[in-house]
Amino acid sequence: MFCYPAEQICRGAVSPSYQQIPAHMTPHIATGTLDDNSHAEDAKEYLLSNDFEETDIELIPAALGTAVIMNIATPTARLAQEAVDVLRNYGANGISFYEVV
Repeated sequence: MFCYPAEQICRGAVSPSYQQIPAHMTPHIATGTLDDNSHAEDAKEYLLSNDFEETDIELIPAALGTAVIMNIATPTARLAQEAVDVLRNYGANGISFYEVV
């Protein structure tokens, strides 16, 4: 990712919703594995009702069983922590978040 100093806008190969973000904000991804799709859909609905965007939430079926991997893109570490809390509340395993660089 790189920034144009005059514009204070960052551009890079990240989620389309983060193609233009202020330079002081760094995108993060929160991720976790939920036991089944219904838990993942419930968590997604909760996030959508709390100012997260549809395009920032990705559900990926796991290779085995009914588990679903949920990735949540956020513009800040604070929102990533909120996403982690939601994942924890809905019973996700292997929860983490990281900065997109």
